Amino acid sequence: MYSIALLIVCLSFSGIVRSDYNCSTTNILITFDDLPAVPDGAWVPNNYFDLTWSNVGYIFVPYLNSLAANHTALSSELYVAFNSGGNPMTISSPTASTFSIYSFSAVAFWYDNLTLSMAGKRNGTTIYQQTVTLQTTISSFIVLNWAYIDTINFNTSGGIVNPMFAKQANGTHISMDNLCVDM
Repeated sequence: MYSIALLIVCLSFSGIVRSDYNCSTTNILITFDDLPAVPDGAWVPNNYFDLTWSNVGYIFVPYLNSLAANHTALSSELYVAFNSGGNPMTISSPTASTFSIYSFSAVAFWYDNLTLSMAGKRNGTTIYQQTVTLQTTISSFIVLNWAYIDTINFNTSGGIVNPMFAKQANGTHISMDNLCVDM
């Protein structure tokens, strides 16, 4: 399988964050809950919602529940996405078309004060940038409102190991849920 099991140990599960993030009826809410059933985790397949997903995995919530106790990124029912290995991840359009990304929820796996830097690009040119700080026990609702991009890059860095995860801490991983987009 994928080397996802090691990444999962740090995830926790204390409560469900509401999923009604005002993703309007004209936008698309990507919850990852309609992905193929897997016992633990897998890669988000390319062409999921007509997008290309690079280094983006997804994890089955009941599996997380069996490993940890406080996963705060979860906004919907079954799955969350994550940056495999704590490495950069990218969502892009496989064609010359563009998409817009409005918002999503995110949490750091192991490190508090983890920096998440995002860049929205069109034709290779960065047109949007934003940096946020994530925590392990508080989900952040990130509003971007980036229109007409063909790529978004996510990079993580820094942070301080949360004492709850001192034995498992191994990288700058994040998890995300409820991406609100438009195609």
